[in-house]
Amino acid sequence: MAAPVSRAAKIEISQRMSLLSNASQAKDGEYEAAKTPDILEGGALREGGAPSLLSKEYVGVIAQYAAVGLVDSVLPSTIYPLMQSYLNASGTQIVTASTLIALPWSFKVFYGILSDCVPIYGYRRRPYMVLGWLICFAMLLIMASSSVGAPYFSNPGDANIAPEDYYLHPGIENTFNLDAPSKGNKYVLLMMVSAFGYLMADVCADGIVVQLAQQEPENVRGTTQTIIYGTRTAMNVYGGTFDWSLSFPTLMIILTCCLAPVIPITWFFIKEEKTPRAIFSDYLRELWAFIQNRAVYQIIFYNFFSGVVANFSYTVGSPIQRYWVHVTPINNSVSTVISNFVFMVGIFITGKWGLHWNWRWVTVVTSLLVIIVDVVVTLLVIWDVYRNQWFWLGPPLAVEVPAGISFIISTFVTIELAGEGNEGAVYGLLTTVTNLSAPFSSTLTKIVDQKWNMTNERIQNDDHSIRSDATKAVMLMYGMTVASWLFLPLLPKQKTQTQELKRTGGTSKLFGGLTVFYIAFALVWSVMTNLMGIFASTSCLVIAGGDGC
Repeated sequence: MAAPVSRAAKIEISQRMSLLSNASQAKDGEYEAAKTPDILEGGALREGGAPSLLSKEYVGVIAQYAAVGLVDSVLPSTIYPLMQSYLNASGTQIVTASTLIALPWSFKVFYGILSDCVPIYGYRRRPYMVLGWLICFAMLLIMASSSVGAPYFSNPGDANIAPEDYYLHPGIENTFNLDAPSKGNKYVLLMMVSAFGYLMADVCADGIVVQLAQQEPENVRGTTQTIIYGTRTAMNVYGGTFDWSLSFPTLMIILTCCLAPVIPITWFFIKEEKTPRAIFSDYLRELWAFIQNRAVYQIIFYNFFSGVVANFSYTVGSPIQRYWVHVTPINNSVSTVISNFVFMVGIFITGKWGLHWNWRWVTVVTSLLVIIVDVVVTLLVIWDVYRNQWFWLGPPLAVEVPAGISFIISTFVTIELAGEGNEGAVYGLLTTVTNLSAPFSSTLTKIVDQKWNMTNERIQNDDHSIRSDATKAVMLMYGMTVASWLFLPLLPKQKTQTQELKRTGGTSKLFGGLTVFYIAFALVWSVMTNLMGIFASTSCLVIAGGDGC
């Protein structure tokens, strides 16, 4: 399978989690009565009736997710052609770059708190959306005005020559641009800041989505998420060859132009009432009480720890794709487009028929299908039984359907927990935990895989030892995926069970405090270790995936 190894498996399993506790029963129930929405007619959690996302009042929300889907697909999609094919970065560098671009998603809760508590001229969402897009545009324009520099291989064909055969080509090593692998770090950091920008818009849109989804009756609740995530996935397209007929700076200019209309759409096509500024101390007190609820800290525990285990990957995926399978950037891009379409099909299947499926069984079945397909393709490629671009890229596309199903179901539980007034923070907190598990898992992956020393040179030599080491890394990844199922008893089966756990599960300051501690630790750890991985002076540290300085 392709370099973002087990793309489907890593997306779909990463959204789960929870904790059995000896939580004490609530002594007074005042908080739960105040913060748990009343169950209205039809099982709705909030007044207002089922919304129409295509109305003038809310079509701008769909535009937010379409824009986020586009930029959040284009930027990561440049990693393989730019970092691997053009600059010849190592597998560890590729993993670090991909992680850093996704890292801002681990800060969603802070944006949620900001927009919940500090309205700008009375508005909690739209001004922050506009500000976020302006930050994103600024970073895109900086990248558009920068030169990428010379490639690592002045002759692209040299990439197919094994290092052990360099003696057959005198002087070949003198043509290599040895500084090239480090040149991509600047773009990775700019893309990360850009992600911080469009993430602000995404979080504010999430706050509106929580409100709209809770207005839906129980039998159709989840339709709003299906539509908005289906839209975001539909925009996850990026095409183009890597012969620089479409250069990286040109791509950034085109992307900026495509996204420009989102600013006026944000302001004129999203209905928002003015809201008074929240008293921050009261807000934090309510948020702290929310975290102490068993349903909340249990699901946070489940999402984080099952995500850490399930997202465990291997660092050599991108070099395998480059040197053994010889995947061209254009075919990689076409595969990405198709996989996003198939993923979207899975989302809409769930919205049509799966709103009442058992969440636990869906998690097991979908991840099992992913493993079965992935293990066959990956091992046949590693051991050179059959190496072909579309064999590597094609079969895994089929498992994007179950991946899409599992992903959208994972978002349903969040809607059941959120209250009124803290939509941004609650949705941000629960998705932050899920998003944070991936970079934390990436850090562990780099540390574990470091002992095998799976360098680009070893991949190019393609001998028995590197095949054996790659197999060990891959099988460890699959074993970790299966191990993530051990957390499933902590995930509620459906919406009704989630609401029941929230009402009757009680509260615990101890588990609430432990939850805050391990999430804060994981955030600091992930940021520190992944930033270390892109700087020459610290990338050699074992904690950053190096061999030791």
